Amino acid sequence: MAATTQPSARGLRGLRALVVEDTWHVGEALRHMLEDLGLEVAGPAASVSEAERLIAQSPPTVAFIDIQLRNGELAYGLIEALHERGIRIIVTSAFAVLSERVEKIASILPKPYTTAKVLATLRQPLS
Repeated sequence: MAATTQPSARGLRGLRALVVEDTWHVGEALRHMLEDLGLEVAGPAASVSEAERLIAQSPPTVAFIDIQLRNGELAYGLIEALHERGIRIIVTSAFAVLSERVEKIASILPKPYTTAKVLATLRQPLS
């Protein structure tokens, strides 16, 4: 029997994730990784208004949010709103340092993503 190289997604089934990412192929890749791990996924949303529409339809358990969205829009207000609702926030960023509201996020998932990094980020305990 061959050993599997796919990370274990045990315990993640039933989680609802929101992906907020304005780069289509990056958002789609993350969506597929999360679905392969057993999460229900809404998005990717390329703007705060698209994300708010998806949240209204089905509130997520966890949100993967890129800070800089379409047309230079920043997601800090969305992060604040999700934090107030008790939704776990994972910032997806190509930048090593975030300048604002880092106390509102559970984790940072650096780009580029791998399934192992996504899984490890999801498994991090909440502080």
